Amino acid sequence: MFWNLFRKKPAQAFDNNIEKKFKPEISNKPLPIRKVVNIPVSFLNKLIPVSQLLDGKDIQKLQITAANFLPGSIIFNRGTESDSLIYIVKGYVYMESNNGSIQEIVAGSFKALYPLSAGKQHCMTAIAKTDVTVIYISLSALLMERPVTSFENKLNIPKHLGNNSFFNSFYENLIQGDLKTPNLPNTTIKFNQAVQQGCDIKAITKIINLDPVIAAKLIQVVNSPIYRLPDPITSSFDAINRLGLQTTRNLVTAFSMKNLIKCETPLIKKHIQDTWMQSIKVSSISCILAQLTKKVDPNEALLAGLLHNIGALPILVFADSLPEHTYQSIDIDICINEMQGQIGTIILEKWGVPDKLKQIPLQATNWFADNGKGLDLNDIVLLAKYHHLLNSFSDTKLPLISTLPVFQKLDNQQLTPEMSLQVIQDAQQQISETMKVFMA
Repeated sequence: MFWNLFRKKPAQAFDNNIEKKFKPEISNKPLPIRKVVNIPVSFLNKLIPVSQLLDGKDIQKLQITAANFLPGSIIFNRGTESDSLIYIVKGYVYMESNNGSIQEIVAGSFKALYPLSAGKQHCMTAIAKTDVTVIYISLSALLMERPVTSFENKLNIPKHLGNNSFFNSFYENLIQGDLKTPNLPNTTIKFNQAVQQGCDIKAITKIINLDPVIAAKLIQVVNSPIYRLPDPITSSFDAINRLGLQTTRNLVTAFSMKNLIKCETPLIKKHIQDTWMQSIKVSSISCILAQLTKKVDPNEALLAGLLHNIGALPILVFADSLPEHTYQSIDIDICINEMQGQIGTIILEKWGVPDKLKQIPLQATNWFADNGKGLDLNDIVLLAKYHHLLNSFSDTKLPLISTLPVFQKLDNQQLTPEMSLQVIQDAQQQISETMKVFMA
């Protein structure tokens, strides 16, 4: 029986970040014929992103095919078209990047829960090291975009949250309209209105000067190494004139975010501090990646990174309103991980931010999102979040960067797996300078 191959003891996984110096001898035999197979739903429920995109009933309806490969066989070649998510379920596979480096995926390991290839085009070459079996799940059967929801409509609630008492209380407040969501300060609202109405820089400067903290921060950021101006700027008028209205608008919104929420509970204060710190780091990396790829405005990327986890704030505010003994920290973490994307998009709609920013919270950890277009703001923030987690002490388990659809959008794959950590290391000074501006 086909399923017997899953009953074997999983092989020990190697470190997928270690470059291999050898690979099997390649065979050029014709590709084997795919055969329809029955796979237990319990196994499919573990696969990412299948389990995130489909419920149990839809998973049961999937038509899955499988193919067997001999050692040295090419499972797929870099640059060829793909119509499926491909998962290894038996054996060892070598993944060869465009610079010739090799990474190994072992059936039964955590990495095998992610597809070997997820986009419409293969960006690596997969070679069987041993006898290998892979399964194919059609891309057309999966909804690769998460729905945008609002407080008035039923949210997309994962089933496992139904047993979480903290989430149930949060959800009840949410649908009854009792939940507090952050509002932008008056200065920021007036500034945005002035920009939309086409006011000149003098009028806009007067609005900025009503908030000395924001005015001072604009001067600070324009004089920082981020912009590297030859002569220092000393007035908010000159700062706005140098930055431009759109960049100034983005920065004003970003500066306003730090003090949106004030909490009393020590645990919640730490959560908010950690959330803000993560926002700053993802924001900094987003700006750097935008500069590297030259596809997105770095200033927009900076703001988008700061906004990516804005949906965590209402959850933290709600937790602060409850007695500490009624919930545990892990309950908050679970609720944030599952719901902050949907809630964040709703908040940004409420704020009236540009459309391209509204989807940022939803896509920030949807590793396999693919809008079928070129590299955009969502992709940059997704890559930034990936690199932040890769370079931190987070226990979040990540797929290989080469399996992400966004990786295929990079010109000549500027961010090869081997370059990822080096990019962040080289950018530490700029990240440090950005953090100084937003942490002060």
